Amino acid sequence: MAEYVLLCDISNGTYLKLALARRGGRPHENTHYACNSLDEFKTAITDFLEAQGQPTLAGAAISAAGWERGGIIHLPNHGFSIDRADMRQFLGIQRINLVNDFVAKALAIPRLEANEREQICGGEAMDEQVIAVIGPHNGLGMSALAPDGMGNWTAMPTEGGHSDLAATSDLEDAVLSILIEKYGHVSRERVISIPGISDLWSALAHLEGDTAMAPGIEEVIAMASTGDARSKQAIDLSMGWFAAMASDVALILGARGGVYLAGDLLDMIGDLFDVPAFVKRYGNKGRLSTYVNEVPVFKATARDMELIGLATLFD
Repeated sequence: MAEYVLLCDISNGTYLKLALARRGGRPHENTHYACNSLDEFKTAITDFLEAQGQPTLAGAAISAAGWERGGIIHLPNHGFSIDRADMRQFLGIQRINLVNDFVAKALAIPRLEANEREQICGGEAMDEQVIAVIGPHNGLGMSALAPDGMGNWTAMPTEGGHSDLAATSDLEDAVLSILIEKYGHVSRERVISIPGISDLWSALAHLEGDTAMAPGIEEVIAMASTGDARSKQAIDLSMGWFAAMASDVALILGARGGVYLAGDLLDMIGDLFDVPAFVKRYGNKGRLSTYVNEVPVFKATARDMELIGLATLFD
C-alpha cells in the first residue's frame, strides 16, 4: 500500500489548506477548511482523511505564520498552538515537521517549473548560490536557501520583515515620521504588507490635513484602479520600500541564486505593481548597483507554494 504525506498549511488568517503527496512528489489537489481553533484544526484533518479514504501516512508537515519552540508552534494570527507530541498521538504517526510558512515557500523554489516564475529584472541566476524569498501578506515574510555543495538546500528562517524601515526621500521621511509617532518602532512590515497599505494611505491623508478613516486594502486597490491619486501613491510607496528591501536582501545574503517575491499582496494589487519603478529602486545601490543589477529578481507565480515546499521534506 502506498504511503502518503499529510501536508497542512495554516498561514492564511481564515482557513486551513490540506493536501496529500507521495514521497518525492508534488502535492495533490488541496482542500480548504475554516480554522479558528485547535478543535477545528483537528476536525478538518479528520474530515479530510476520511474523504481521502483513510490513506496510510508516512508523516505530516505543518506550516504556519509562527515559529517552533520546544516542539510547539504558536499561531499568533489564530490564537492557538500546535504541539508535535499531541499531533503524533492524534494522527498515530511519529514524524511531524512544524515549519514557518516562509521556510516552506523557500523550500519550494528549487521545485518550481519555468512557468511558475516570472523574471522581473537582473541577470542569470547562478547555480549553487543563496536564494532569498520575501513577500508581503498580513505580515512580511522572509527566508533563504543555502546550498550544501552536494545538490541539497538548507532553509534559513529569518525575521527580516521586522528590520528597521529607512527613508530615502522627503516624502518617505514625512510618512515615516507619522508612523514613528503612531507606533514607536517602525519595521518594514509596517508598510510592506496588506495592513501597511492602509497605514500608508492614512499617513498620506494626514500630510494633506485629511482626518478620514483609512479604507481597507480592497477599497484602496479599487480606488487606485480608478485613478485615485492617494491610493495609488500608497501602493507605490509600499512597493518602493519593497524594492529597496529586495536589493538589501540581495546584498546581505549574497543572493546570487536570485531573489524571489511571493505573498498575496502582489496578486491583490495586480497591474498596479509598477515594474519599471520597482526595477529602478531595486538597482539603486550606489557603488554596489552593478552587483545587485546582476542578481535576478523573480515573481513566484506558483499556487500553494507552502504545500510544495512541505512535500520536499519527505524526499
